[in-house]
Amino acid sequence: MRPAALKAMLDVATTRARSFVSISAVGIVSVITVAGAVLRFLHIFRKSFWLDEGVSVAIARLDWLNLLHILWRREANMALYYGLLRIWLHFGHSEAYVRGLSAVFSVGAIPVVYLLGRKLFNEKVGLIAASLFAVHAWQVRYAQEARSYSLYVLLTALSSLFLVKVLEQPTRRNGAAYTAASTLAIYSHFFAVLLIVVQCAAVYWAGPDGAVRKQFWRSVKIILVLFIPLAVFIASRGAGPIAWISRPNWSALHEFALFLTGNAGDLLLVIYLLCCTLAIVGWRRKQGGSAGTPWQGRWAISFLLCWLSAPVLITLAFSLARPVFLPRYLLMCATPLVLLAAAGLAQIRPAPLMFAAVALMIALSAKSTAAYYQADFDLQREDWRSATEYLLSHSDPGDAVIFHSAQARMPFEYYAESNPGRQNLMVAFPAHGNGRELNYRDFLANAKNANIAEIATRNERVWLVLAHNHLPTGSADTTTASLQESLSTSDLLLDRQQFAGGIALELYGRR
Repeated sequence: MRPAALKAMLDVATTRARSFVSISAVGIVSVITVAGAVLRFLHIFRKSFWLDEGVSVAIARLDWLNLLHILWRREANMALYYGLLRIWLHFGHSEAYVRGLSAVFSVGAIPVVYLLGRKLFNEKVGLIAASLFAVHAWQVRYAQEARSYSLYVLLTALSSLFLVKVLEQPTRRNGAAYTAASTLAIYSHFFAVLLIVVQCAAVYWAGPDGAVRKQFWRSVKIILVLFIPLAVFIASRGAGPIAWISRPNWSALHEFALFLTGNAGDLLLVIYLLCCTLAIVGWRRKQGGSAGTPWQGRWAISFLLCWLSAPVLITLAFSLARPVFLPRYLLMCATPLVLLAAAGLAQIRPAPLMFAAVALMIALSAKSTAAYYQADFDLQREDWRSATEYLLSHSDPGDAVIFHSAQARMPFEYYAESNPGRQNLMVAFPAHGNGRELNYRDFLANAKNANIAEIATRNERVWLVLAHNHLPTGSADTTTASLQESLSTSDLLLDRQQFAGGIALELYGRR
């Protein structure tokens, strides 16, 4: 056989082999994604909305004028999510349906993690990373919450994927995709800005050619221009909306590390550390990955390490002046962690030992996910479902209700809307609308300004709803004491009920 004919046969065989591997990989990723979807939708209806979820629904239901007011006054963070949820709510309103939007975003992130792993390293790393991400308990937990966190994770992963594509092929199309994903990520959560900082540093260190640099910095300039409205909001509002966050300590950092690795205890934390160490040692010895591009292997390890650590370190440094460290704000850091761990696992030889290590990590993560279905691990969830049911079933026509925390009215209204008992109650505070409908000022009200004496005089019975009213020491705040004292001056305490998450209902009536 002639050499040319032999070469042609080998080329055909190679092409078919690659095609088979590609089809096989697509099938495996599909199975992983379906498994991740099952975990994210399983028991999604079981738990009550907590305060923030009720706020999400209430904001998304506002008319456009009130929506724009509240976004500018307080809730510009997650603005993209509120807009998408507003559309989503046109087709359903149950707890499972509302949370389903977040679950869809989280499921979509699984194949993105696979693609990112394949781009940065190889097929094997992508598949392992997707598997770890699919069963990651912290990702499942926020896939079942009506907030923007899973959207934030998806968009930050897409931003990094398109960054690598820009580095490989600096076309306008790839640049536009990177710009769009990065800008939308920032509008899904402010902390996505930290990833853009990391990406700028990574590109600078990589030292790409002129065409790549030109395309990348053009995209960054557009992102900065589009970020201006949020920058103005942050500068004008400061840290007021998150002033309740306390300064982190060593215990909080350890807890964050556990969440980041899937909340399966110190064993899984140690395994992740070992896998990341293997990745650093193994891949930094190589000049490139399987495809030999400059953006695989060594550069990928440096980029992922920076993505994992820099947002945490920047947040901790800023918290020395003004505390802003909250674990869920750094949920995007789980993405580089699973990619690094997958890169380390891929170094293990022989193959059966590697599969055993992957299986152990998946089993530990799945166990943690199963435990999450029974109880939250980073939240003391309020049971607004039961509290609202009790209040409405025990209320009389003409009763008034006062919410100690103005935003606590939002989950109450969600559960009350389909309950006939809602007609008995008139919201006395916050009630900048007509006591039945919400407007943007109801989100901003402060119970210190409530005219309790007038409310008590006008109504024979008054319900006081207490939530989010305890200081870090465990004692109630001064506003609670003031409200209770004002009501007890003219009324008797007739009933008091406690519900999960620190909700308390107090009924006051005429002496």
